[in-house]
Amino acid sequence: MKRWHKVLAAAIALVVINATTQVVIKANLAAGLYPPQAAIDIPIMTTLYASLAAGPCLLLLAFLSRSAIRPAIAIPALVVLYVLVAYFALAGLYYWTDIAHYSIAAAYGPLVLVLIAFIWDDFRVLRPRMAAEAPPGAAAPPPVLRPRAWYLVGGLLFVYALPYLHNLGCLELPFTSGFGLALVYLGLPALVVAIFGGRWIGARIAFLSARTGALAVGAALFTWIVVLGQAYIALANALMEPQQPVHYEGVIVDKLQSAFRGSLLRVRVASGTQEVISIEVNEYDYARLKVGDHVTRPIVLGALQIPYVAHCRWLPSALANALAK
Repeated sequence: MKRWHKVLAAAIALVVINATTQVVIKANLAAGLYPPQAAIDIPIMTTLYASLAAGPCLLLLAFLSRSAIRPAIAIPALVVLYVLVAYFALAGLYYWTDIAHYSIAAAYGPLVLVLIAFIWDDFRVLRPRMAAEAPPGAAAPPPVLRPRAWYLVGGLLFVYALPYLHNLGCLELPFTSGFGLALVYLGLPALVVAIFGGRWIGARIAFLSARTGALAVGAALFTWIVVLGQAYIALANALMEPQQPVHYEGVIVDKLQSAFRGSLLRVRVASGTQEVISIEVNEYDYARLKVGDHVTRPIVLGALQIPYVAHCRWLPSALANALAK
């Protein structure tokens, strides 16, 4: 795949996303699916800005693997770029998965296919270069991992991810997700695990060289630990002391129905930053509240200064609210 082919494919994918977003949202407004005063410029401009941020990453992905940079340096950079663009694509798919916006969610499909094609091409280009850089007369690689070892590694990674799955239904973080704190607190341990775990597992992958396997597995382990480690930060924020009940006020600017997250209200918070957040509500409140209404909602400021709403009764703040009622 030539470089200009990659650039053209990435550009088309981003144009499709932005064009579809504008057409569908304006068509829904004209069809009366939104209130007349709905702020449709917010999702349109947010998608545009996110696309402008993803554009340089896609441009680097188009050129990096075929540049003169050594594979040992290029591969970690490629992993970081792929994670950033994949987050944009998957977040768009997740956000727009409701009945009135399935076309927008489908518009992110070409970008996912572009990323898959990029990965295949980069693997095809870099694998021979990695093999050529291997020192002559290198020692024989360690034996390949047995299936039981793979099951053990996969089981440990799944157990580590269980708090993240738990938090999807138990903790709502309207303002900040906590990924920044996860990188601060878990970045160093994740790096250690990525280095040693990547070297041990990567050297035992039959179809990759030891160096390529170590880099690929190490990058995957680091991403897994930090991204899913956000759940541990959120739980620590909710379980440690002090816990401070507060309220926030805002104006509803949009209403959405999501297949994964249920009924959502987009609220512009009454603060100096005028931040727009998404909050989950039940069907009764979703039907009762209108765009332009003022809302006030109780929230808890956790020990790590992350505001959250607890939905599971075993959490201390949710239990206190239930007892107070």
